[in-house]
Amino acid sequence: MLRARARGLLVGRRRDLMASLLSSSSSSSASGPTPKPSPPSTSPSLPSASASASARASRFRLLLARAAARRDPEPSPPPPAPEDKKSFAVRTGELFLGMTAMFVRAGRGTAPVEEVEDREGVIWEQRPEDVEAERQRQRRELATASPGFSFSAAGLLFPYHIGAAQYLLEKGYITERTPLAGSSAGAIICAVIASGNTMQEALQVTKILAENCRSKGTAFRLEAVLKNVLEKFLPDDLHIRCNGRIRVAITQLSWRPTGLLVDQFDSKEDVINAVITSSFIPGYLAPRPATFFRNRLCIDGGLTLFMPPTSASETVRICAFPASRLGLQGIGISPDCNPENRATPRQLFNWALEPAEDEVLDKLYELGYQDAAVWAEQNPAESVMKNELPLATD
Repeated sequence: MLRARARGLLVGRRRDLMASLLSSSSSSSASGPTPKPSPPSTSPSLPSASASASARASRFRLLLARAAARRDPEPSPPPPAPEDKKSFAVRTGELFLGMTAMFVRAGRGTAPVEEVEDREGVIWEQRPEDVEAERQRQRRELATASPGFSFSAAGLLFPYHIGAAQYLLEKGYITERTPLAGSSAGAIICAVIASGNTMQEALQVTKILAENCRSKGTAFRLEAVLKNVLEKFLPDDLHIRCNGRIRVAITQLSWRPTGLLVDQFDSKEDVINAVITSSFIPGYLAPRPATFFRNRLCIDGGLTLFMPPTSASETVRICAFPASRLGLQGIGISPDCNPENRATPRQLFNWALEPAEDEVLDKLYELGYQDAAVWAEQNPAESVMKNELPLATD
């Protein structure tokens, strides 16, 4: 009996010993072999192996913490998009527009009629035959005391001027006798209004020109494309319709840029040459720094006469850019009339050099129309349009 109990006790102890051995063996295999104790170091500057392992573990935990920090749930701002590379011609156009803005802020190109006519440095292109033709026209026709309308330089923002002109034509502010003036794109819209074509036709032609430029490029070839479009779109008697009614602003180059105003034309081709010269941004419209008009070296008229005066005693000015951003005062129609939900000046400058998509062109047309409507609310036709009076004759 005692032997059986002793044998059972011995078997139990063996089982406990085997279990402890198995447990220590499994833990040793999981954690690796137990490192042998290193002898004491004789140099205090050399870390022990256990210290190095601890340092490595600390660095590893630090790297894990940094990785976790980078996985923060708050989204980090996206990297800035790379700026589109612009051609030399487009950069040249931007430089010219910047120079024009500086001239405008300095008060040049937007002076009243009397100041422009009396100011030294502005040249009137009046040949003897032009003067006589003007006198005959004055004898035949009546002069209007109603205001004239001047359209600013605008580049390819042409649809804005089309929309504004559409409203003014609809409401009777612009008639067949209304004096007009313009520079660059503003000069083109004056020729289009005088031609008798509708503004819807002009918008469709603008889209055709824009599509051509989008598919084949704008810089260096816009002059040829524009000339071809105007020759097909405008009537053969264009010069007769424009003589004495529209004024085209051009910048003549001599020892300094000088404003040149042209209001008499010999032919349809002469009118087209005048408006293209008025739109000639150096190095952009064509691959040359300037162009010739009537044997004079010239460039874009917006540099010296951003919104030229008309022949009327009062001129309402229409600016395709926000007038307040250019530091202009007394502008009748501009994006300032409807300042909400407008394109930024940067977008307008980009669209002035590169044609926008058709939906943007339609939007520019609508904005010009709406801005003209806001101006008309403050200037009713019955108070603005005055009775026509006969001119005194010699």
